Amino acid sequence: MAAFQLSTHVRLGDEAHVVSATQRALGSIDQHTDQKRTAIIYTDVEQAQFQIGDSTAGVIYARRALESAQRTESTWGLQHLGTIEKTLASQLNHVARELLGDLISKRRALGSSPA
Repeated sequence: MAAFQLSTHVRLGDEAHVVSATQRALGSIDQHTDQKRTAIIYTDVEQAQFQIGDSTAGVIYARRALESAQRTESTWGLQHLGTIEKTLASQLNHVARELLGDLISKRRALGSSPA
């Protein structure tokens, strides 16, 4: 339920509740055994950070999402991450562009079709 609340706050652009919803969502799962859900939650947090204009935090959470998806070779997690490719492509900083390249490379390696 916590992950659903986070997704809802992200989609509504409810900046005030994103941080607390993030903490509840991450606290509700075991990050060591539930990497697929962790990747989805990190992707939702990343989307929220870009929406509120914090691209540095957005890139950090996107990197965490990618790492979580990679640990389990989760095509589901990588496909969910595919939703942010356009956002990363529009970023001018080197770190975001490097992350975009990593994401595309990992999605291709796992045979994931573009989102």
